Amino acid sequence: MNGIAWAIVAGISFGLFQAVNRRANQAIDAFRTTFGVVVVGAVGVGVVALVSQDLAAARSAPLASYLYFAAAGVVHFFVGWTLLALSQQRIGAARTGAVLASTPLIASVLAAVVLDEALGAITWLGVLLVTAGVALLSLRGGVPGVARTVPWFALAAAASWATSPLFIRKGLEGLGAPLVGVTVGLVGAAAAYALFFAVRRQLTEDPTGLANGLVRKWIVIAGGVVAVAIAAQWTAFDLAPIGVGYALMQLAAPVVIVAAPLIVGGEMERVTPVLIVAVTAIVSGSAIVAVTG
Repeated sequence: MNGIAWAIVAGISFGLFQAVNRRANQAIDAFRTTFGVVVVGAVGVGVVALVSQDLAAARSAPLASYLYFAAAGVVHFFVGWTLLALSQQRIGAARTGAVLASTPLIASVLAAVVLDEALGAITWLGVLLVTAGVALLSLRGGVPGVARTVPWFALAAAASWATSPLFIRKGLEGLGAPLVGVTVGLVGAAAAYALFFAVRRQLTEDPTGLANGLVRKWIVIAGGVVAVAIAAQWTAFDLAPIGVGYALMQLAAPVVIVAAPLIVGGEMERVTPVLIVAVTAIVSGSAIVAVTG
């Protein structure tokens, strides 16, 4: 498949992951949920990498590539996924997923500045639509009991997800094996979490939450779904411009909006007219970025 097809697979998978991840973090805190998902995801992607990637190339790759991949993992998984879970607990999976569709705005600007992937004037119309959609979500919660506030956690997650591809691209210059790279990134994120829990002296308190059977079930499902998503995402980044790849991955927004009420339930996940209008603006803007990028 080409980069566009991989980006579409990633977008759909990420939408399902966000809904399942919210179901998992209903029972335990965001930090332990994310740590569990990172570990399960690392195992899943690692197995696929062992049977599908050129490990000879991995053995001869420069150390810098591994350091870039590890840095991408810390930024994307340790920081980004934790912020995702915190945002979901605060404003719900549906609204968080909608705000995360703003990632192309940040990713496109960063790619243009750092990687010289310049975008045309029409593309900025898409950027404005994305911005308008996020602003609408910020000003109008649309759900009783949900504070009408700027979704800072979701915006910070989008910023971290937009930054990580810069490290991914650098890593792929020395090691053209995306699945090996994402495995290194996940292991780096898991190591960062282990250090985090050690500093907080919580390692003896079951940081993954796996002692709870129901939580274990949802974490394993989330880890499996996200293993597919991130493998497709990193492959897309290797084959297509970052702005285009991230734009197509915004299919995650409508997917999570449909899936969250079914998987999570609750008033916070209720679909409202404001949410639909905002998501339409965000996804439309992302589509413009994809077409013109």
